[in-house]
Amino acid sequence: MKTILYATDYSDNSISALKLADVFCKKLDAKLHVIHVFDISATFISTVSLAYARLEEAAFNSHREKLDAFCWKYLDRMEDGKGPVIHVVENSIESDGILEKAEEIGADLIFVGMTGSNIVKDLFIGSTATALIEKSTVPVMSVPQTSRLSGPNTIVYATAFEEADVLAIEKISEFASAFDTEIKLIHVSTKKEYAAEDQMLWFKEMLKEKVTYKNISFEFRFSDDVFKTLKDYLKEVDADILAMLEREGHTLIPNLWHFDLVKRMKLERLLPLLSYQKKSIGIS
Repeated sequence: MKTILYATDYSDNSISALKLADVFCKKLDAKLHVIHVFDISATFISTVSLAYARLEEAAFNSHREKLDAFCWKYLDRMEDGKGPVIHVVENSIESDGILEKAEEIGADLIFVGMTGSNIVKDLFIGSTATALIEKSTVPVMSVPQTSRLSGPNTIVYATAFEEADVLAIEKISEFASAFDTEIKLIHVSTKKEYAAEDQMLWFKEMLKEKVTYKNISFEFRFSDDVFKTLKDYLKEVDADILAMLEREGHTLIPNLWHFDLVKRMKLERLLPLLSYQKKSIGIS
């Protein structure tokens, strides 16, 4: 992991994400890129191209100054001359601007704040973090404003015992080893899934073949309320990060993903949420 992209709207909700991105960059010796995406409304477009060009240039300059000041305020490394690479991008869709830049710089991980406090808006309209989780081919770390994480000691990964989970865990272990983080794998099964324990044994063997990281443990829980059980487990083990694979309906645990658990956990804003798309780990 050599390139990390952090996206901000300058809000207080995005400060914790910046600080955690910086923690990762320092520990992994990765380069931090910081981006702000703004939109020049079409109503300002003038028929006089020169007037619009000046407006656009002024907007870029203003945002560069504001983004630079934001980083100076919250990053200690700025005084050492090791500040991030600053990017200001104009795009009417914020998530698209972020993803285009992530592809351009070859980002390995995207950090973003869990923006806003309006759960109804997040659920029915969709925040930038939600859009990134849905569309990104790069893993996305959504960080709540209340997070004070200085380094992950415990990562919980919710598994459905699929081959894609093994690949995601392999990706996680690449940075977990730098922090000496414990990865706790949990599978929550309904009582109707009698074959789930056999699936876990198969999954353990497959994981052993493909993942060399040893600080991994397994937990198996029976429950008809998967969402509550997972929340309780996160508190029980004092998890620092919840990692999940974004799925599209087909799974060994129908109840687990029926209500799109990744987005539900995001709305809870309990702790940083690391989400992977199957395409981000090489599965189309």
